[in-house]
Amino acid sequence: MDESEVNEHVRAQRAVTAIELCQRIDTAADLARRAVAGDPLRAVEYDRARLQAEQFAAAGYEGDAPPMVAAWAINGRTPQQAADSILAEAAAYTNALELLRTTRLAAKEQIRTLMAAGEVEQAQQLTAQTIAAIEAAVAGIGNNA
Repeated sequence: MDESEVNEHVRAQRAVTAIELCQRIDTAADLARRAVAGDPLRAVEYDRARLQAEQFAAAGYEGDAPPMVAAWAINGRTPQQAADSILAEAAAYTNALELLRTTRLAAKEQIRTLMAAGEVEQAQQLTAQTIAAIEAAVAGIGNNA
């Protein structure tokens, strides 16, 4: 191998792949979801609280507040305020999850297309922009507040 072949070989080894760029986006989305929900069991807890808050609201906030709602009816919060707060946070979380999924999947498809066309720099720029958008999408939501 002459020097130019060696340099080309080294560049090829260092070249980023579509798979790597897509993985960076998936990792950013995973971190964003964890920043909002904490551990996976906390996401289950939040969903159960949402379900109980929906049931309580559907019943006109009448009767005893369900346990998950009552647990948030503290520091002067009424059961209705607690339920409404839980529902508002659940809506924000759902909207963020939908935005994360839409952004993540669209970007990965665009990256694959760009990489197939040899537009590596554009694919890398799109990756960085997508990661920034993912981080912005969850700012102030859930545990990331």
